[in-house]
Amino acid sequence: MLMLNTLLSESTMASALRLSVPILLAALGGAYTFYADVFNIALEGFMLISAFFSAVGAMKFGNPWLGVAAAVLSGLISAFLFGFLTLKLKADNIVVGLAINLGSVGLTTWLLEKIFKVRGMIMIANKATFHDVSLPLISKIPYIGPVLGRQNVLVYISLMLVVFSELFIFKHIFGIRLRAVGNYPEAAESVGVSVLKYKMLATVISGIFCGLAGAFLALGGSAMFSENMTAGKGFIALAAVFFSQGRPLLVFLASLVFGYTDAISVTLQQYGYPPQIMLILPYIATIGALSVIAIVKKSKEGFR
Repeated sequence: MLMLNTLLSESTMASALRLSVPILLAALGGAYTFYADVFNIALEGFMLISAFFSAVGAMKFGNPWLGVAAAVLSGLISAFLFGFLTLKLKADNIVVGLAINLGSVGLTTWLLEKIFKVRGMIMIANKATFHDVSLPLISKIPYIGPVLGRQNVLVYISLMLVVFSELFIFKHIFGIRLRAVGNYPEAAESVGVSVLKYKMLATVISGIFCGLAGAFLALGGSAMFSENMTAGKGFIALAAVFFSQGRPLLVFLASLVFGYTDAISVTLQQYGYPPQIMLILPYIATIGALSVIAIVKKSKEGFR
């Protein structure tokens, strides 16, 4: 009973929400490329590069918002490179994506040593990071208040972006054209919609969202940058995209599930469970989600 109360406690749920944010933001970006029919495996690399440059920007200017701007810009440039190579030059998405993912680890490690003269990690000054803010009305609501009423400002921005993306993709003309480009490219071209343009825009948007995700990792939670700090979160985000079929509201729920497994992996260590086993829970959840997708897809094919 004590363990159950801990697993469902306000602090665990608040941690789950906070830990889901980088996955959520990257997955929202992946949703745009999902609907544009661009297989974007480079979310991990976009996020890691953005996390590094958010730390650089925040430490140089002493302002977290300038760190976010640096993160978004670096994510945008990384995504544009991915889009140019895969969409314009017709390079293989998986090869380019893996190159960016692996290259981001080497690049950020090298830049960390060259710029900051350190290896491993750097701490970011307190004034250059985001802090929790309190929402006066929500914070007084039982249970919901401790979970949602006092969080990082980037958490609230990510929640607003879920609603924005849901409306933008399914109600705005851009989203309608984007889905047409992904599902019926020939029909889209026939009415004057540029398939290449919309695919490129979707890819760049994914880089912007990954920029926000990287900024959250460095400035919104840990107040530091460490080598390979994304630790597979981009791949988990990709799983969340496919699990939810790109629907932003479902992306949020899927990301929250992954965030919860991450939160309880820490909580359960209090009860003597091996930390090595607990720390792989998010990845087990990812494999489980992908297995469910495969089974559902196979069953649908079987009915045809």
